[in-house]
Parts: sequence; C-alpha cells; structure tokens
Amino acid sequence: MNKWKLIQYIQLFSLIVLGACTTEYEQHIPTDGTVSFKVNETYVDNESNRNLALPVQGVNSVILSIETEDGSQTIYERKSLPILGFGDELLIEDIHLSPGSYQLSAFYLTDSTGNIHYATPMEGSEYGDYLAAPLPIPFEVTDNESQNLNLEIISTAGKNPEPFGFKSGMEGFRETFYFFISAVREMVDDFMDFIPAELTVSQGEHLLTRQLTGKLNKIVLPKTSENYDFSLTYGPFQPITKEISYDSLQKFEHLPLVIEMTKKRDDAFYIGGTFKGNITLSTQAALDSFGLKGYDIIEGNLTIGNTPDDSEDPILDLSPLATIDQVKNNLNIINNPELRSLEGLNYLRYISQELIVKNNSMLESFYGLTSLEKLPSLNLTNNPSIRDFNGFNHVAPTIASLHIENMEHFIGLEGEGFENAINLSHINILANPNLIDLSFPTQTQTIISNLYIANNPALISFGGGDGGFRFISNLELNNNENLENLEGLLQPKGEGVDDLIVLNCPKLTTLSPLFLAEQVGEIHLENNATLEDITAIASAKIIFSDITIINNPQLKSLNGFEGGKVLYYFVYKGEDPYPGYVWTPPVKITIKDNVSLVDYCALKDIKVTLANNLPFATEIKGNAFNPSFDNIRRGECKP
Repeated sequence: MNKWKLIQYIQLFSLIVLGACTTEYEQHIPTDGTVSFKVNETYVDNESNRNLALPVQGVNSVILSIETEDGSQTIYERKSLPILGFGDELLIEDIHLSPGSYQLSAFYLTDSTGNIHYATPMEGSEYGDYLAAPLPIPFEVTDNESQNLNLEIISTAGKNPEPFGFKSGMEGFRETFYFFISAVREMVDDFMDFIPAELTVSQGEHLLTRQLTGKLNKIVLPKTSENYDFSLTYGPFQPITKEISYDSLQKFEHLPLVIEMTKKRDDAFYIGGTFKGNITLSTQAALDSFGLKGYDIIEGNLTIGNTPDDSEDPILDLSPLATIDQVKNNLNIINNPELRSLEGLNYLRYISQELIVKNNSMLESFYGLTSLEKLPSLNLTNNPSIRDFNGFNHVAPTIASLHIENMEHFIGLEGEGFENAINLSHINILANPNLIDLSFPTQTQTIISNLYIANNPALISFGGGDGGFRFISNLELNNNENLENLEGLLQPKGEGVDDLIVLNCPKLTTLSPLFLAEQVGEIHLENNATLEDITAIASAKIIFSDITIINNPQLKSLNGFEGGKVLYYFVYKGEDPYPGYVWTPPVKITIKDNVSLVDYCALKDIKVTLANNLPFATEIKGNAFNPSFDNIRRGECKP
C-alpha cells in the first residue's frame, strides 16, 4: 500500500476514535466556579467617630488562605492577590475553584512591604465579636457559577494580633500607629484647597509612597523611636522635606497634619495669581515666556496654537504651563502641527467652559489632562494620530457637551474613557470613518439630551441593550449610510424623543424601538431608501411643528399617525429678529416623492388647531397615491 494513503487511513481512524471519545465526555465536564471578594471596614470601640468617612487606604495586596471542608489545604494557602483602587472602591482579583465545599481561613490586606494593615478576625476573638461573619467563613462553589464573598475587615493600626485571634508576634503584624495628613495650596483667608501631592516616608528599611487624595489621608507607619523622613512633591510646587518624630505625629491622630505647599517661582519674571483676559500662544517662545509668569488662573480664553505649518518656532512642549490650575473660559489647543503630547497641563484641574482639541496632526494622546476635575464641554476634531482616547476617565461624569468629529481612530465610547459619561446633554458625533458601534453609557444624571449623529460611513448600530437616554429633545441622524437599527438609543422606560429627523440612512428599515414623547416638535423623514415602518410615531399625541416625509421609496403606509393626534400650530410673537422681518409660517405637512406610498388612513382622524389665525397648508404629491388632505380626513385615504 502507498505510504501516504496508509498515513491518511491512520489519521481518519484517529479522528473517528477521538470524536467518539469526545462525545462520551461531553455529557458533563465539570468546570470551575468563580469566587469574588468585596471588603467593608468595621470599627471597634470609638474608631468610627474619626474614620468612618475614609475609604480603605495604603494597601496593594490581599493574603488569603482557603481550605476544603475537612481542613485540607488548597492551592490558595497564603496566596497573594493584587488590589486595584477605583475611586473609593477596592478591586480584588477573582479566583477559580473546582465545585465543592470550602472555608476561608485567613484574609489580610497588606502594603508593598508585607505589613498587614487590615485583617478579618477569627471567630471567638475579641474583635471577632464585632463582625457578623468572622473567620473561618464556609462557602460553596458550584459548576460554572459565581460566588460573592463579602468580607468585614478591621484596621490593625495601633493594635496587637491577639484580639484578632492571631498568635503573638505574627509575621507582618508590626506594632504600628496612624495619623492623618493633607496637602494644600497656599492658604488665603484660611481657605484650604487640597492637592494630590505624592508623599514619601522613609525610616530605616521602611519606605512608604502614597498619592494623597481628598481632604483626609490615613497613613499607617511602624512605631519606632527614630525620626521619620517626610517628602512631599507635586509638579509646579516647591518640594517639602522634613524630619518628624513619632511623638509629633501622634498629635494628628484626631485632626490632620496640614502641609501648605507653595509654587516654584523665578522671581525675575514671576507674577502668579490671575491673568485677566484672553491669551493666544502661537510659538514655543511665547509659551515659554508666558509660563515664567507662573499664573494660577486664566480668567478668559487660553489658546495654544494657531501656528502656521511652516512656522520656524512651532509649539513642542507645554511644561512651562504647569502652574495653571484653572481656565475660566475655553481652553483651545488648535492647529499645532508638531505637538505630540499634552504633558505640562498635568496640574490643570478646572476648565469652566469648553476644551477644544482640533487639527493637531501629531498629537498622540490625552494623558496630560489627568488632573482635570471639571470639564463641562469637550470638542475633539481632526486629530489623526490619536489612537487612545483614555485620559478623560476621571472627569467624564462632568462632561455635558461632547463633540467628536473626523477622528480617524475613534471606534466608540465604550473602553475609550467615556464609560462614566452619565451627564451628556448635547452630543455631536460627525464624520468618524472607522466608527462602527456607538454604545452610549446609561444617562443617570441628565434628563434631556440632544443628539446629532451624521456622516459616519461605517456606523451600523447603537449597541442595543437597555439604551442610553431617558429623553432625547432633538435627535438628528443624517447620512449614516450603513446604519441598520436604532436599538440602544432610548432607555425602555424613558420618556421618548421630541424632534425626530432621519435623513439619508439607506439601510434603516424601521424607527422602532424608538418611541416619541407624548408632545413632540418636528418629524422629518427624508431619503431613506429602505424605511418601511414608522410606527414608532404612534406614542405621540400632540405635534407642534412640521411633518415632512419625502423620498422614502419603500414606505407604503403612514401607520403610526393614527389615534386622533392633534397638530397644534402657533406663530412666535416675540420681538422681530430685525426691522421689517415678516413671520412666514412654512408649509406644515409635506408628503412627497414616496413612490410606494398608498395608505394615508392613519391621518384621517388627525385634528388641526391653529393659533393666532395662522394659515395651514399641505403638499402631497409625487407619491404612488396623492389624495388631498380634505379627502384623507373624509376617509378617502386609499386608492
């Protein structure tokens, strides 16, 4: 027999046998379950009076031990898991166990040097009596399911191991104490402006580094008779170094040690304080010179750029602006052909109006803006080298207006730093060539939103799911040539859409699951090649503006307008825009060039109410059937 044929027969036989074996085992293959952890601090004696408002601080690992039901060890014996901080939350890595009965027998939170800062006490111990569930904690793991364990922890600061039920001299359980500390800017009239300085404390072999946050920071240190070396640093501020004794730090167990930091300054040029007015910095020399003045606040617009492409002194480095804390109007970073980084704006915390980042061909990221705390409006336009949109994560909840236009690598809001943008009231998403799925975060902090989504050639959907918006005051979808559905725009229990404008969306067949509010403004549907279902309009009861339905070739009926809707039209009687202006009401109902439209019966019970003697007109022509409006209302609404 030919050698290659023999090999083929052997391979075929192997596949048959292995296939049969796979079928036998596929009847049930046990899979591991997942165990996740959440921690909550519990207090003993009177600790809660001073600590209750503080999150758990100063830890980066969990040490845990898990045993089987009969006390046998598992692979999780004094196992270390990393901790990540997310705001005030601690995120602990999940673990995986095969199905069975287990018990958690040890649980400690440690710092980078292995010192135990928090622990869960043992059952029967002095501190265990403060807990609803001291150790050991039994739990079950089931096939391919998730088990959540809520752990109560107690701070070890100033405590011995014995009240936790641990042995005296336990490893990692050093004699410690704690104090509170805050870093502030130079105080004016006792007003304290807290800053996120970096604290380093060293003593012998012990080294602690912490980023201070908020008003209070709890620091735990090993108790010693030697002095501690303190260092505080924060960008444009003078670093502070000092020695502090244990006796001195003990005084701040109840009230914080407040350290005031001052700005670095070049006395020959330094002015500091507030710059009043608008300023444009178009060259590196101009930016360097302005930076030497050390302003904290720009009370006006700050424009960085508008630099010609052939400039001999383009802006390359923003670090001279590190002293700026606030821009009271707009920050414009526009037309910088050589700028690659926003590093230098790291200490900018507030922009009162809009941040515009536009036409910066070499700019690579937004990571220089990591200290921003307030940003009402954000405009990102034509920055072709931006591939990573993270950098706005922390400030996203404050953004009310978002404009993203012609951003070549923008592919959506999810995973791009905007997951927490829950206060969006005005959104423009325009001409982004690689945007396919536009899922919006669920809006929980705003009621009314306005959306303009246009000229995105690859956009297919809005992500489906439960939807982003409660009430869309104005929704305009224009020239999105591959948009297939509208799932994901509205929350199912939302209040609907007011003005609805859908133009030039050739793959959109239905407006559902959108629904209109009870009282709506304009309805405009035009040049939608496959639109055949407009029943989403059915929820509207009163319409206050134009109805325009033009060139939707697959639309056969106007179902959705039934139910005796009221068209209420009035003319604005405010001041004329200019002398001699004549208020001319437009044609109010336009239905034309819909080559398949034959059924108008949904309009026959419509009621028209006109205020201020306003004339009313209709235009119905170029459709498969073209009755007059009077004929429709008499029931002559089909051929």
